[in-house]
Amino acid sequence: MSARKSERLVNLLIALLSTRRYLTRQELRELVEGYRMAPSDAAFERQFERDKEELRASGIVIETGSNDPDSDEDDGYRVNRSEFELPPIEFTTAELGALGLAGQAWQSSVAAEHTAQAFEALRAAGASPDPALIPSVRPQVEVREPDFDVVYEAVLNRTQIQFGYAGQRRRLQPWTMVQRRGRWYVIGFDVDRGEDRRFKLARFTAPAETIGRAGAYSIPPEAKSLTVTRDEPTHAVVTVALHDDVAAEWRQATPVAWPHSLPDQFRAYEVPALSLEAAIDEVAGAGPDAILLAPSEARDVLIERLRRAAQ
Repeated sequence: MSARKSERLVNLLIALLSTRRYLTRQELRELVEGYRMAPSDAAFERQFERDKEELRASGIVIETGSNDPDSDEDDGYRVNRSEFELPPIEFTTAELGALGLAGQAWQSSVAAEHTAQAFEALRAAGASPDPALIPSVRPQVEVREPDFDVVYEAVLNRTQIQFGYAGQRRRLQPWTMVQRRGRWYVIGFDVDRGEDRRFKLARFTAPAETIGRAGAYSIPPEAKSLTVTRDEPTHAVVTVALHDDVAAEWRQATPVAWPHSLPDQFRAYEVPALSLEAAIDEVAGAGPDAILLAPSEARDVLIERLRRAAQ
């Protein structure tokens, strides 16, 4: 985004936040520096419409209405400050440590930039994670697929992408990304087939690229709960104790009885895996929310791995 456009968007947002009444298009054109330089009415209209969509795509609610109670036309705009501002946020020392640990999970890729920006915002608010509270044993989110960055940005910006898959060009409105057994998938609306689909990034046969503008489509509310279906053979089954808060995320976990006592809010599940090693990696990546119960040889490997890492 150019510096001029960024400045114009900020000025528009400030104008919409700084008023209790609705501002008309003409008032905004006079108030916002970038609009005063528009060469024509048509150019201003196009610019204003694009800027509105960009602010809304960022999660900013722009209200429309009229200052005339007898008018049926919504000819003005404003941003309700109470809808825009975050409530006061306070973190305990332990929670700040957890945030620091989560931030360290991303070691590379474009996601690291967004993680860094989030921590800068925390520091600006006076809440900085204590490095001493971040343990040396930490989960890692590995990104091996070269198309990850393009797809990740497309999900954030709601931009359509195209890529090669099984020798064909595919067009997708990406909704979300999920990781399964160390591999990344993108889930979204397949424009060509007219249905929801999921694609494995490692199977792209031509690089992903964005097409069209940002904010071109809406993401359905149920997208966050979607997951991938298993398309690889299962060669191992492990028993894992999962915390109630995360159990629903392990979509193929089946509740089972466990003869021994478990920590509060933990229940036992059988979980299929490609291999014991893959199961160990998955449990280790879940941190304190998962406990590997059986088989004993997998549990022993995990314990030894954690012991070595802690030394």
